[in-house]
Amino acid sequence: MTPAPAPSFRDRVEKGVVESLIALCRILPLRAAIRFGERLGGVIGRIDRQRRSVALANLELAYGDALTPERREAIVRGVYRHLGRFFFEYLLLLTRRELRPLSRFLEFDAAELERTRAAVREHGAAIFVTLHQGHWELLGGAVAENVTPVQAVMTPIRNPLLNRRVVALRGSLGMEVVDRENAAPTLFRRLRHGGSVALLADLNQKEKPEFADFFGVPAATVRAPGILAVRTGKPLICGTCWSLGEPLRYRAQFAPPILARPDADPDEEASRVVREMNLALESFVRVRPEEWNWIHPRWKTRPQDDAERPLA
Repeated sequence: MTPAPAPSFRDRVEKGVVESLIALCRILPLRAAIRFGERLGGVIGRIDRQRRSVALANLELAYGDALTPERREAIVRGVYRHLGRFFFEYLLLLTRRELRPLSRFLEFDAAELERTRAAVREHGAAIFVTLHQGHWELLGGAVAENVTPVQAVMTPIRNPLLNRRVVALRGSLGMEVVDRENAAPTLFRRLRHGGSVALLADLNQKEKPEFADFFGVPAATVRAPGILAVRTGKPLICGTCWSLGEPLRYRAQFAPPILARPDADPDEEASRVVREMNLALESFVRVRPEEWNWIHPRWKTRPQDDAERPLA
């Protein structure tokens, strides 16, 4: 086996910055640490011109004339403040073991929670899908505590030193981490043996995407959730959470389970499941757009017959 390359100077500098912020989180009161994160996010938003332009173009594409330029600017400012809050809440979860159980930081709708538990009981497992909104790591940990343990797919962070930190955190939150590379066989085995899995499904999918509408525009979407639902017969459950405005206080929402029809054509049914998944995720974003990752180039990969269309 080829040994992993040694961490670069950049890797060590980045780790040093993160360790400094972790040390800050250890000494600051919880509320002060998170408010600092919001302000830091706001500062970064003012200087990050490239990603700001991506976010503004995405908002114009998704909402058209329904949003004024002023409203789009306000949403983008909110995105950066929220990402700053999310990052510092993440550091707090990493450093303060007393912040357990995680479910005490989320409000659940009792009916939605019971419906989700019932789907897992009936089918033995579920495919949980979420997006980069609210506090997705907190949501995953709360699902593991309140519904069922999950195996979560993760794209490794470029920096190996920070990647180890994130893997350890997810493990401490009750989520077993699966590397995105060649994850499909592991997920199939997990589901077929009665274990649930969790995926983030709102990023631009470059390889073999399913083009499913997201805000009415075809978006290159990961097809794996639909394939898993068809081949295993397990329900696909979309969920998210939104900030309640207080540090580490969120409200969770779960959409009704999406079930693949066993008598349908498998390829067509996988596509239908992905389309319904995108509609559910879009509905979450519309409720709280300033907490979704608009700075990501969601519509960058285009269908072949639409390749000339200039999108963010």
